[in-house]
Amino acid sequence: MKEKKDEKKLSYSGSELADKTIGIIGVGAVGQKVAKYCNTFGMKVLGYVRKKIDTVENIEFVDLDTLYMKSDIVTVHVSLNDKTRHMINSDAFKKMKKTAIIINTARGPIIDEKALIVALKNGDIAGAGLDVFEKEPLAIDSELREFDNVILTPHTAGMPDGLKFHKKRYAFFIENIKKVIAGKKPDSALNKI
Repeated sequence: MKEKKDEKKLSYSGSELADKTIGIIGVGAVGQKVAKYCNTFGMKVLGYVRKKIDTVENIEFVDLDTLYMKSDIVTVHVSLNDKTRHMINSDAFKKMKKTAIIINTARGPIIDEKALIVALKNGDIAGAGLDVFEKEPLAIDSELREFDNVILTPHTAGMPDGLKFHKKRYAFFIENIKKVIAGKKPDSALNKI
């Protein structure tokens, strides 16, 4: 419609989420929340974790190759470290369905961006939704900006009100700094104190 074409003459493509399979790489707090949303839409949920965790309701845990081969959508929710850097590479894209979509809202370098661009050009996968990139901000001349089947957000996809979110986040940091100065335990500490 933005192109001012007669919508009766346009062909539309898309699909329902119901009965699709989503593969969640990293089934921690965020991955489990994504799984719950997907269950609500009637999706089959596959999960991959490196370290065994307790069974999570409505998630079938599989190895990574199975997740790639069976998923209509692959979504990434792992932290970035030496083992996850470029874990999604050309080999992974070749195992995915040609109709698969990859979503990354975790950390950019988990996906090998050059391999992603090749996979998109070759039609190895159908598309991507990226909120994070190997180098941020994403270069103005990045080929990723040229694909019609790629949705890009500047590491803000989860922020309905960016300014409000940042104010809340900075207030959290300030309160934790005050607690540490006062000799108290900060909230959400990741290491032993």
